[in-house]
Amino acid sequence: MKISSLASSIKGSPTLRLSAQAAEMRSRGLDVIALSAGELDLKPPKVVVDAAKKAIDDGIIKYTAASGMPKLHDAVAQKFAIKHNIELKRENVIITVGAKQALSNIMITILEPDDEVLIPTPYWVSYPEMVKLARGKPVIVETAAEHKFKIKADDIEKNASARTKALLLNSPSNPTGAIYSRTELEDIIAICRKKGIAIISDEIYFTIVLDGEHTSLLDFGKDVLDYAIIINGVSKAYAMTGWRLGWAIANPEIISAMGRIQSHQTSNACTISQYAAIAAMGNADDFAPKVVSLMRERRKIAMELLENIQGIEPLEPDGAFYIFCDVRKLLGERFASSEKLSEYLLQNALVATVPGEAFGMPGFLRISIAIDKDKLSEALNRIAKAIR
Repeated sequence: MKISSLASSIKGSPTLRLSAQAAEMRSRGLDVIALSAGELDLKPPKVVVDAAKKAIDDGIIKYTAASGMPKLHDAVAQKFAIKHNIELKRENVIITVGAKQALSNIMITILEPDDEVLIPTPYWVSYPEMVKLARGKPVIVETAAEHKFKIKADDIEKNASARTKALLLNSPSNPTGAIYSRTELEDIIAICRKKGIAIISDEIYFTIVLDGEHTSLLDFGKDVLDYAIIINGVSKAYAMTGWRLGWAIANPEIISAMGRIQSHQTSNACTISQYAAIAAMGNADDFAPKVVSLMRERRKIAMELLENIQGIEPLEPDGAFYIFCDVRKLLGERFASSEKLSEYLLQNALVATVPGEAFGMPGFLRISIAIDKDKLSEALNRIAKAIR
């Protein structure tokens, strides 16, 4: 049986591959420390776990509506309506199997074959592949370190074409931790509206803000859903990565179309996870400040250690839980690429990192700080020793 050209063109997720490789090495008795995974090393809030257990004990574990339980639609709409002072109804929400499915579904929903999606570098590893799976064309837009790798209105103007359908934004960013200010977003919105470009705003790290504040596209008033789709979920906000529960907020026409697609893909997200998410929406607001405090402590430790490693220049993140490191000074005779450096660190330091090639940015490494501070320190000391 022949593999289709589309399937052949899709690359597997490097972050998941590296995590699996680290796990396999651990199974052989090697003391590998993974700084590659994008998940907190914390348990979800107790109220979330209790709600999941209750759903199981009460036997309310059957199918729900394909687009999610109306009660959860209401909970998401109410939470973000209050947070952003905007009118939202259940018709503005679809519940998906993680934010990743929401992103994938919106690509299928709005793209015609060969429609273009602008993706700033560095980007989350799955963005270009999602566009390709929807028969679209990812257009990679280079950004500059002096602007914290954030896309500007001029960049959109230069790279947009008659086929440009959407811009993909991620704030706070994976992998850089950069956060777009309100002023920056105003400029981006203005040029996108002028050119008729939709904005897909991935805000999955919205609660993990270490410096400054997060501005959501929902902060721009009730008309925002005429040109924007907001993607979010519980994975990062409540340490619920494996629960696979996300959502999209958009105008009802878009939501309805996404729902029709989802009804033939996965049907509903896990019923138990939906009940847990309902509990999270209204009863776990004290969780995020604890996470932020922890990440600030770990960021401080990591930055101090990384800045003392010759050849590594870390970019201090404003949000999320990654540090993006410029390692170009280490490349050359010793390491042909950041990918080779990452392989070297895994084999010789027993530390898993993610090379910049995965994010469209060769010459960099992404290091996760979502790990116990003692293990984080040990891992970075191993890296320093291996590079010396």
